[in-house]
Amino acid sequence: MELKTYEDLMQAELTVSLGGQELLVSVFLIDGLLIDTGPSKSADYLVPVFEEWQMEHVILTHHHEDHTGLAHWLETNKQLDIYMHESGIEICQKKAKLPLYRHLFWGKRKPFHPKSLGNTFFTEHYSWEVIHTPGHADDHIALYNREKEWLFGGDLFVNPKPKSMFKFENVPEIIRSLRKVMTYEFDTYICSHAGIIFDGKKAIKKKLDYLISQQQAILFLYNKGLSPKEIRKELFPKKHPMHYLSFYENSPMHFIQSVIG
Repeated sequence: MELKTYEDLMQAELTVSLGGQELLVSVFLIDGLLIDTGPSKSADYLVPVFEEWQMEHVILTHHHEDHTGLAHWLETNKQLDIYMHESGIEICQKKAKLPLYRHLFWGKRKPFHPKSLGNTFFTEHYSWEVIHTPGHADDHIALYNREKEWLFGGDLFVNPKPKSMFKFENVPEIIRSLRKVMTYEFDTYICSHAGIIFDGKKAIKKKLDYLISQQQAILFLYNKGLSPKEIRKELFPKKHPMHYLSFYENSPMHFIQSVIG
């Protein structure tokens, strides 16, 4: 784990691995606000940090276990109020039922009791606009820091040129969410996996343009009569270890199917 600071932002960055696949994941603290909790698999590293950090509130960008895995610990041991989009609350009140690879990659996620976010959240020095950004998850949000003009985007960015999607993801929805955040003024974009991106709006625009171009290519081939499997061979021919590790819950076919409907 590496602890980093940028202005008044604190970041705890970890590497989580499974089957030779590694992924960075970060949690952030600013003005007493913890943004996401990290996975329970990283409790040995994160709990000592949480015991040191001065936290007053927790906001979750969405319900996935790499963002909520230690919410139960924070609720129980720090007695912190935890907030998220209303559509994720019922999911988090129940025990998470995860596919095996996600359980092994991130660990368990115990139930907890989050509160619903409004459109704006206030910490001592900052106001935060809550932006509903579905596509990766129905309850996904981004947080816009009005004073700094920073955007905390959860999993909205992660990778500028994805070649596959999870079964639960939806490309047209992600495009709409990217277009929505592009209407905000920001340079610094803060990602749960890619970390701090200083030319953030350019990075978001790059992913938006890429997804639009892939959407158009998929629809063009589909309207020519190609099947989803033929489109995959044409546009996304390479296999990735994550396809096998996830038993194809992550696959180019989900990318294609979400476009053609």
